[in-house]
Amino acid sequence: MTPRNRHARKPAFTLVELLVVIGIIAVLIGMLLPALSRAREASRRAECLSNLRQVGIAFRFYALDNHDQVPLGYRAGNMQFNSMVYSMSAKKFVLFGWLYNAGLMKSPRTFFCPSENDSKSLFNTPQNPWPPGNAAFQVYAGYGCRPEVELPDDPVPTAVMPRLNKFKNKAVIADLTAIVNRVDTRHRVGINVLYGDSSAKWVVRKLFNDDLKDCTVIAPINNANQTRIWWTLDPTPPAQTTTPGSPGP
Repeated sequence: MTPRNRHARKPAFTLVELLVVIGIIAVLIGMLLPALSRAREASRRAECLSNLRQVGIAFRFYALDNHDQVPLGYRAGNMQFNSMVYSMSAKKFVLFGWLYNAGLMKSPRTFFCPSENDSKSLFNTPQNPWPPGNAAFQVYAGYGCRPEVELPDDPVPTAVMPRLNKFKNKAVIADLTAIVNRVDTRHRVGINVLYGDSSAKWVVRKLFNDDLKDCTVIAPINNANQTRIWWTLDPTPPAQTTTPGSPGP
């Protein structure tokens, strides 16, 4: 063998072969990414369920200090206002804010869904800053409480709130369902729900979507839809004989 032959280089990839390899890698990535995305969402959904249980514990501690009464309700005549911590217009802590004032939101990230993409429903963003109380900003929790009754903005001693013990078999806290966008910006195909007995489960969107899809704006006209959504989240929805728009039986 001549020195020239000994040092001859092996032929390199042709352009066609290189493109084929790149194409195969692209196909494999395309197959893996959806699986990875589903795995991440499954993990976030599990974390969300854990968060809801922790929120439920905070409500239970509040109930222990307030004769079993808890701020399960809504404000300003609108059942879609069921997740607020601080009202800029009223300059008061409301709903979840009562738990904040009671020192029961010391781990505030627990009150926010890890799958959320909307900055208005995320923890400590320019649109939803933390801590609450700045008169220039509304502050919302990342979950909504059952809009059982309209509650005043001030938790005065004479305020009558729902008793937690009466909700053992009912949904009490859930991923936001006030409007369509609140569901679209997190789990999309369903929501996590916490019940009064401290259990929590996943509820598929199709069960409540007919009422949800009509809630495109925040207005009292949607109170009846919100009532029916929460009825649907209950393990055994009641016979819907209550006047639409009322909190339910």
